[in-house]
Amino acid sequence: MISHVVRDDNFSLEVLFIDEEEVRCNDGKGSWRRKGVSIKERRLLQVNSRILFQNKDDYLKMLPDSLNLVFTNRELSKLAKIPLRTARQITYCLRKSDTILLAPKRGRELAFQVAPKVEKKIG
Repeated sequence: MISHVVRDDNFSLEVLFIDEEEVRCNDGKGSWRRKGVSIKERRLLQVNSRILFQNKDDYLKMLPDSLNLVFTNRELSKLAKIPLRTARQITYCLRKSDTILLAPKRGRELAFQVAPKVEKKIG
């Protein structure tokens, strides 16, 4: 699981936002989701931007600035304009990577807060 790998100091992840072109063929052999249409080729058209994640703080930059210090999945979902299910997946991964911690519940909802930074000694 990638959330455990994020803790490693030697791990970095680069995400590219691209434009691509798909060449499709209606041959009846493709996925049922595409109603039998097969993808024959994909062509990279352009790399629009990139984000480099080198440490846990980089992942926190993806959270909305207006998010409270202690927040719930529902608040994250609303502020980030993403489905609640996606917000739960984000907080799960951030928890497993020790980037956020559980806070006291708000009613029946889990609450989260950013984990305190731990200074590493060199030498």
